[in-house]
Amino acid sequence: MTDADKSDDRSWKILKWLEDFPGDVTCALQVWYECLGSMGTPAPADVKAIEEILAGAGNWMPAGNVRYEKMGIQPSFKRTGKKKSQEPEHIMVQHMFKLNSLQKAPDGRIFKIVLSEVYNLRCFEVKDGNLVGGMIKIHPTSEFAKSLVEI
Repeated sequence: MTDADKSDDRSWKILKWLEDFPGDVTCALQVWYECLGSMGTPAPADVKAIEEILAGAGNWMPAGNVRYEKMGIQPSFKRTGKKKSQEPEHIMVQHMFKLNSLQKAPDGRIFKIVLSEVYNLRCFEVKDGNLVGGMIKIHPTSEFAKSLVEI
C-alpha cells in the first residue's frame, strides 16, 4: 500500500468519523486515538496530516487552542454545520450509569462500568468475579447501552 493509498484511506475514515462524532469540537489527537485507534504519541507528520483533513472537511473550521482533560491544550476544530443526528445536547452520563456498577446485557454478559465520559462508557466484562478481556467502549445512548440493566 502506497503513502497515497494510506492517506486516502485515513481521509475517508476521518471524514466518516466526523459525521458521526457527537461533539462540536475536536483535535488531531482525539482523532488519532478515537477514530484511528492508534496508540502512543503520533509523529508530527501524522498530526499535520490529520489537521489538514480536518481543515478540509466541509463543516469544520479552526477553533484555536482548546484545553482537553486528557490531552491538554490542543489546536482544535469546531463544527460549523448541523450534526448528522439530533441527539440531546447535554447527556448526563454520570446520572445514567453509576461508576463501578455492574450492568447485565440481554445476552447474559455482565459488565463493570469503570469510567463514564461524556460520550463513552468504558467497561470490562466480568466472568466469575474477574474482569476479562480488554476495555470496551459503549456509547451511552446506543441501543446496547439502553438494554443494560443494573444488578
